[in-house]
Amino acid sequence: MRRADQVTGIVMLVFSLAVMEGARRMPPSGTFGPGAGFLPFWLGVAMAILSIALLINATRGPVQVSEASPFPRGHAIVAILKTAGALAAFILLLETLGFLLSIALLTAFLLRIVERMGWPTTVTVAIANAAGLYVVFQMLLGVSLPKNILGF
Repeated sequence: MRRADQVTGIVMLVFSLAVMEGARRMPPSGTFGPGAGFLPFWLGVAMAILSIALLINATRGPVQVSEASPFPRGHAIVAILKTAGALAAFILLLETLGFLLSIALLTAFLLRIVERMGWPTTVTVAIANAAGLYVVFQMLLGVSLPKNILGF
């Protein structure tokens, strides 16, 4: 893992520098506050700091020989395939069922089928997730979410 962490640190450092350069070309401030380049620039800075920390830890840390494969096996692959299928179904059903119902069904599927949580937890989290996303995006940010034929 040491070599993989070093390579990942270098790649992410280069990517963060590209993000900071791209953000530098955007206006740093707008009429009423930070401009379009403010957030991407500081996210690039944070990513660069974390990349450097990963590089330092990978270089200074002891070499660990591990027999474990970095690739998933068995039940983990099944969970990955279920999740990918659920996301594909979410995308396909988004226009038909609307955002709220689609996200509630996606959350319920992931919790009940993939994570094997109980029904009370699954239903509570699915409803809370849909309601929370509705409040944040529709009410607070004014983003128009896809609606079904019933209007929600």
